[in-house]
Amino acid sequence: MRRILGVFIALFMCCVPIGIQAEEEVLTFEYTGQKIEIDGAEGYFSTTGPLEDAPIDCGKYFADTGGGYVTFEINPKKVLVNVSYNKDWREGDSEENIYLCKFDGDYELKLRILPNGDFVSFDRYDGNIDFQFEPKNEKDVPVGKTKITHSDVEVVYYEDGYKIDSGRSDIEPILLKDAGEYIVSFDADSRYYESIPFKVTILPKTIELQLPNYQKYVGEKDPILETDDYILIREVGEEVGNYKLTAQSKSKNYIYEIVANDTFTILDSKQQSIRPEEKKDPLLSINPSNKDKNKYASAEDMESNKDIEAKVDKESQKTETKVVTGVSNLTSMYLLVMLCSIIVILYGLKLNC
Repeated sequence: MRRILGVFIALFMCCVPIGIQAEEEVLTFEYTGQKIEIDGAEGYFSTTGPLEDAPIDCGKYFADTGGGYVTFEINPKKVLVNVSYNKDWREGDSEENIYLCKFDGDYELKLRILPNGDFVSFDRYDGNIDFQFEPKNEKDVPVGKTKITHSDVEVVYYEDGYKIDSGRSDIEPILLKDAGEYIVSFDADSRYYESIPFKVTILPKTIELQLPNYQKYVGEKDPILETDDYILIREVGEEVGNYKLTAQSKSKNYIYEIVANDTFTILDSKQQSIRPEEKKDPLLSINPSNKDKNKYASAEDMESNKDIEAKVDKESQKTETKVVTGVSNLTSMYLLVMLCSIIVILYGLKLNC
């Protein structure tokens, strides 16, 4: 009995594979847009009836080879479509342009979003192309922003200021007017843009100064060393000698550089160092507009001094003349009195005799 049962089981195990191999074999092809032909086929049939030629579109077909039928099917071609957010989309633009599709091949499709957020396509391929979207749903698409970047800037100050443009018409440029260092970014709608900060350095403008000769005498006050734009600062000291001058700007937009006459001179006293015939014009103020005025004023003062000296000399001569004349008259009267006295004395002596 056991032997009979073993033989039965062995026969059953051998018959199972034979039965599987006896099932109908179906050939599978991918859609290519070209006819799918079977070797030795004399005719083709679809599930709805005979065909005039080998099939092109997707579906299940049969090929009559004369000795039997071959079953085959054409499946849609799978095309992977990467979906990304369109950073240039703005409110008011077409909803079809919110997302961008990237894929390999020359295909035409329009993205459609189902009520549940899944992506499907409008196309003209009648199911022959299977567009597979990644991600499959719009909630999984990261909403990116357009990055606005600009390289660091270093310029020299000029009066109209420095304008920096983002290159986009809907974003106002940055205008900086004063020298200094700035960390700036464009003022853009944060829903669509991410503005990356960058550094702007505006260097002061250098102005060259050619100064007149500044000097004074020991004990005098310094002349005015200041203008509306800068202050001249000299080294500390009040002894005879030369002192270095430096210029300090009153504005951070300018640097003043002395290129001529950068020393301040202190001279010895006027009485010891200058003879009358060597008198010079008074020291000039730093304000050039007073230069000629001072010159004219000094010339008038000199003429006035000359007139005063001439008047003093004339008055002295008159006084001396008066004094001399008085002395001369007094002497004559004295001699006359003495002479009369002698005559009287002699006349008296004569009478006594």
